[in-house]
Amino acid sequence: MRGVASAFMKQHSVPGLSLAIARHGELAYNEALGLADRDKGEELTPSHLLRIASVSKPITAVTIFLLIEQGRLRLDDFVFGPGGILRGDFGKPPYPLFVGEIRLKHLLTHTGGGWPNNGTDPMFRHPRMNHQQLITWALASVPLSDPPGQHYA
Repeated sequence: MRGVASAFMKQHSVPGLSLAIARHGELAYNEALGLADRDKGEELTPSHLLRIASVSKPITAVTIFLLIEQGRLRLDDFVFGPGGILRGDFGKPPYPLFVGEIRLKHLLTHTGGGWPNNGTDPMFRHPRMNHQQLITWALASVPLSDPPGQHYA
């Protein structure tokens, strides 16, 4: 495994990589390679926390559609605000323009109204924030560029 991971890191200029494999709910393999911090030369360990970003999208989508099949969610459900799926878990209303209009289907289709996947993506602006802090900050501080459902980003 180490050889394949090292080759991938070299080919794609990846500074660090963590790999874990579970079987029947038990951790079978866990290793980290490379650096957690290039500037400090800090080695990456399996205990470092890493953003998983897009890796979680298929898992999240499958879970959401299972909840839809069970009648617990609908694609047209609002996400934020008192009637939304997340209620006030990420900041409090009144939300900035368009945030209160975001529906579950918009998040699944990347049409939530903004935040392109480039250097302006709020995910990369505050690497020390946890997900709750980052989402709360982004909703309050980074305006959506489009009404939900009208632009893919």
